[in-house]
Amino acid sequence: MLDETVLAHYSKLHLGNSPSMWKFHMFLPVKPGTIPVTSGEGDTPLRPVRSFPHFRNIWVKDETRNPTGTFKDRGASLAVTRLSQLGVRKLVLASEGNAGCSFALYSQMARIRCRVYLPSDPNIAKVELSRKLGAKVTKVQGTISDAGRQAAKVAERTGEYNASTFVTPFRHDGKGTMALEICQQLGWRSPDYLVYPLGGGVGLVGMWKMFKILERIGWIRKKPRIIAVQPKGCAPIVDAFNNGRTDVSEWKSPNTIAKGLKIPKPLAGKWILKSLRESRGLALKVSDAETHEAMLNVAKRDGLLVEPSSATTFAAVPQLYGTGTIDRKDNVIVIATGSGLKTLDQF
Repeated sequence: MLDETVLAHYSKLHLGNSPSMWKFHMFLPVKPGTIPVTSGEGDTPLRPVRSFPHFRNIWVKDETRNPTGTFKDRGASLAVTRLSQLGVRKLVLASEGNAGCSFALYSQMARIRCRVYLPSDPNIAKVELSRKLGAKVTKVQGTISDAGRQAAKVAERTGEYNASTFVTPFRHDGKGTMALEICQQLGWRSPDYLVYPLGGGVGLVGMWKMFKILERIGWIRKKPRIIAVQPKGCAPIVDAFNNGRTDVSEWKSPNTIAKGLKIPKPLAGKWILKSLRESRGLALKVSDAETHEAMLNVAKRDGLLVEPSSATTFAAVPQLYGTGTIDRKDNVIVIATGSGLKTLDQF
């Protein structure tokens, strides 16, 4: 737990100019003076989006600039830092691919052995990068949920630390630093809307936690509304949210080009739904065809290479304006979570 009475004594001047997320160390569950396991993650640019010439005030938080090309590096950096402090020498996790790459990188830096369990149809580039960075990679028949169950069994049998999504308590705080950076980059204001591609939900929950803290300690005056986007072929959170449910049912036969969002039943479904409702948020679906078109569009107009999972947020923008959900004067941040360099076969 973060002690907000302590945080309230900090000034924005204490942040310094560190070119990484670790300038916000006081918001993270680490002791003062911690030497982080870092590769320069975070401090990613916030820049205008030109892909929608009829709409103004749209900005992209470009997480493709992280060391392995995704926002997963934020969570991995914090988790491995804390695990190293706690004396953990072996870890396992389930991943669609990107988290495996991130944990492989930071585990190697900390000399922690890393094992990654992937669903049966992973992206080949992500598999190879994880292996090149020293992780042992195992494919599991089925979905990411099956890979998660296998990782849990291995952790229970061997005593290795399970660093999977919402099993370890550290990853969401690392990703929450995106909210801190966005507010700082906007002159300590929050956007009106934040558009987020929802898979496991770690980033959404982490950012919402940080937005609430920033408001409580007086660094911002209001919080954004969060819009969660999922593919039509796997949208358990969207269906649960829009039907007023408090938990998530498992999505049967998930099928989408956005493999990073192919999470049939997010472990923290209740937490995700609670965060969305607290933010007075929204949840919507986009098709694979819309996702692919958006991926090509932002590459052509913005020079931004994103993977399909990340492109879902850009695909949602015309729908949001077309239905009047977002007004043209609203300040909108789209999170570009992952680089398309690992998914060039899908362009």
